[in-house]
Amino acid sequence: MEDFNQYSKRQNVSGNSSGKNTPNDIFSIVSSLAQKFDGKSQGELLKAIYDEALKGKRNGTLTNAEIDNFYSMIYPMLDDKQRKMLTKVVTELKKI
Repeated sequence: MEDFNQYSKRQNVSGNSSGKNTPNDIFSIVSSLAQKFDGKSQGELLKAIYDEALKGKRNGTLTNAEIDNFYSMIYPMLDDKQRKMLTKVVTELKKI
């Protein structure tokens, strides 16, 4: 599975000269993960996203601003239970 850092580098090569993930890039990451986990449980998908985000935070390739962009984009698509889980995960990631 590719991580956020690898995805970001691939995007920069293909034309994103800013060096930053835009909301569309983040959506593409999530879409890619969703396709890879098609048929898997919601828990498995959430764990994969969390693990990749954690790796990005620890190696300095994922910023709190990028996490906020992801949160803002995904939040409206979730039910109350999923929103609570997302809020918890985002809060935890931003402390790293």
